[in-house]
Amino acid sequence: MTRLWTSMVARLPFWRLMLYGAAASLLFFAGSLALGLSQGRVWPTLSLIGTSIVLEAQPAAAASIPLGFDPSTGAGIAILANMIAVPILMVGFREAMHRFRFVRKRMEKAEALSRRYAKYGVWILAPLCPLLGAYACLAIGSVLRWNPLRVLGAVVVGMVASAFVIAYGGSALLRWVHL
Repeated sequence: MTRLWTSMVARLPFWRLMLYGAAASLLFFAGSLALGLSQGRVWPTLSLIGTSIVLEAQPAAAASIPLGFDPSTGAGIAILANMIAVPILMVGFREAMHRFRFVRKRMEKAEALSRRYAKYGVWILAPLCPLLGAYACLAIGSVLRWNPLRVLGAVVVGMVASAFVIAYGGSALLRWVHL
C-alpha cells in the first residue's frame, strides 16, 4: 500500500504537491486554533502556535503550562501547530532531492546506508525528535531517502510522546512547587 501511494505521489507535479501541502497546513492550523479557542483563550493560543512553529513542539508544550492551558490541551496545540510546516517541508525536501544535481551526487554516498537501515533505521528518528526537532528529523529522513510515510510516522511518535511528557511533567512540577 505504501509503495502504491509513494509511486502515485512521485508522479504528481510540484505545484499540486505544494497545493496539497498548503491545504494540510491550513488544516493543522485550524485544528490547533480550534483546540485553543475551545478553552476560550485567543492570544495565548496564537502565542503557543507561533512558539511551536518557530521553536518546535517541546518548548511550546513547556510554555503552555504558564500560559494557563491544561497539559493535554497545551500538548495538543503544540503538536498540531508544529505539524503546520511539515507538509510543505516534506514537499520541499523531495523537490530539492530531485531538482538539484549536486544534492543527488552527495546523496549517492548515503544510498548504501539508506538501503541497509531503511526498514527499521527510520525508527531511530522517534527518540531523536525531542533532541533535534521534527524539522531536522524530516530532513535526515529525506537525505537518507527513507520512505516518507515511515519518516513521518517516526517523527510524529517522537513529537507526540515528548510533548505530552513535557506538558504533564511541567504541570506536575508546578503543582509540586506550589504545595
